[in-house]
Amino acid sequence: MLWVFDSWFGGFQTLKYLQNKFPDFDFLFYADNANVPYGNKSPKEIEELTFKWLNYLFDNGVKLVILACNTASAYSIKKWQKLYPEKKVLSVTIPAVEKIIEKWYKKVWVFATYATVYSDIYSRKYFEITWDFIDFYQIPTPKLVDLIENQVEDEEIINNVISLYIEQLPNDVEALVLGCTHYPIYLKNFKKYFKKDIIDPSQESVEKLVEYFRKHNDIYESIWKNWKTKIVETGERKIESSEYNVK
Repeated sequence: MLWVFDSWFGGFQTLKYLQNKFPDFDFLFYADNANVPYGNKSPKEIEELTFKWLNYLFDNGVKLVILACNTASAYSIKKWQKLYPEKKVLSVTIPAVEKIIEKWYKKVWVFATYATVYSDIYSRKYFEITWDFIDFYQIPTPKLVDLIENQVEDEEIINNVISLYIEQLPNDVEALVLGCTHYPIYLKNFKKYFKKDIIDPSQESVEKLVEYFRKHNDIYESIWKNWKTKIVETGERKIESSEYNVK
């Protein structure tokens, strides 16, 4: 069973990509919707919550967790990997940075939560890998989170909010990173207003996972393959998984 963790249902989008790539896998999606949103919490709170649930998952026999939350990754992944190298956690953030490097972008904008922007995770990771600097412009886009978490479906409202954020981008920006796993739910709306490259960290992480399994066949073989998916949520506020085509 491959475990996917997020603060709430933004990670469903990551789960969908994983299901498409590995349709025979068993998945467990663990959503901490009792404590959502993570993006408005302090760095300490984010780290404590992330560590709490990662430890819970590994205590229940997990071999690998996909951390499908940019905010949680920004404040926990580096420390976690240092403290628990044997407990394998892969985040969605690093594959997005690797995509930026592969494409040789020099001017990139990131839309994310307040906490992710404050962490400066994308430019920090870029520098850690390349020892170089490019123009990263990271801006908080909380209205997008509000729309998604309140399950707004009115296209006019969605388009108005997205267009307001897109209007802030300069003409010479080369790519836009959707730095919250919630945001690709509105991917078609983003594409309507932004005609250049859009980087979806969840999508990139799935492609990198294929490479990871080539190097770690033991982990690949340990994952149950019964074509089943289970969803666990910590809070009372539920969402119908069928809305996101979760099998």
